[in-house]
Amino acid sequence: MSGLRTLTGVEETALRSLALDLGQLCFDLAGIVDPTPVSDGVSMLISIGRGQWLDAALSGVSMVPYVGDLAKAGKFPKYLKTLERAIQLATESAEAARLLQPIFARLDRLLQMLPSNVPGELNDLRRMVHTFMTRNSVVRHAVAALPDISSHFRFRRYTTASFEYVEASGRLGVPGRVMQHRDAAAQRALSGGTGDHAGHLIGNQFGAPGGGLNLGLQNANINTRAPRTEHHWIGGSGGSYLNLEQAWSQKLHNGIGIEVRVRDQYRLGESRPIGRHVDWTEIHPNGSRSEHTLAFLNSSSPQSRAAHGPQ
Repeated sequence: MSGLRTLTGVEETALRSLALDLGQLCFDLAGIVDPTPVSDGVSMLISIGRGQWLDAALSGVSMVPYVGDLAKAGKFPKYLKTLERAIQLATESAEAARLLQPIFARLDRLLQMLPSNVPGELNDLRRMVHTFMTRNSVVRHAVAALPDISSHFRFRRYTTASFEYVEASGRLGVPGRVMQHRDAAAQRALSGGTGDHAGHLIGNQFGAPGGGLNLGLQNANINTRAPRTEHHWIGGSGGSYLNLEQAWSQKLHNGIGIEVRVRDQYRLGESRPIGRHVDWTEIHPNGSRSEHTLAFLNSSSPQSRAAHGPQ
């Protein structure tokens, strides 16, 4: 009966090789999701150790963030065959399914992080893995929470001349496909009684940390839509930073990678930034890149002036 038979000696040997191949696929996918060279470096070492020089060369190219991601397409036909064989073994043998369960779970999480309109081979991989994960009784319980990419973002505080800066940078995760880390207590502690919002430099929806240096006091009408009663004060409905984040979200879902650097500028000795400067790079599916920049004045608002009372 399917799912009950034990593996033959030949199949056990094949399973070990398949597991290595699928583990290498995990590293290659992680190299696309996380543009640091660590994942691709591990993948390259696996290839060299197994004598697969062509794959090692492809992984070596891919260690250049973003630029090399398309080079990995040369590996996907082989990965598809490997995945088909692994699924076949796991379907026929519960023993094989249990052994491959962690790898299938990791693959499913990585593939679900990618945009919807990925190239054909990647979409085939995603469909095959997810279908198998949901149908196989042994491995379907291995589907885990959304991936946590918060450690991929970098933060620093520094002083230049008469100003202090808090800077956040990193590659944005696709909203809905990465874990969120909102820290409501940290936000309340920062903004309570100020009339401002404790706004994220890099939005919570993109997988960034919820507190710490990723929070700054922000004009409430820039961070969100303004109440109708405030429209005449700001000449519109507000939400200018919200608009930028919504535009990023749409582009991410359309397959465009986005790498950002956000800097809040403070006068020395003050706890409220006077402005925010945002630089970002958009990495398009065809490999082209475009650079963008915007500056936001963090002026006082009717809400913050009311919170401080008459001066």
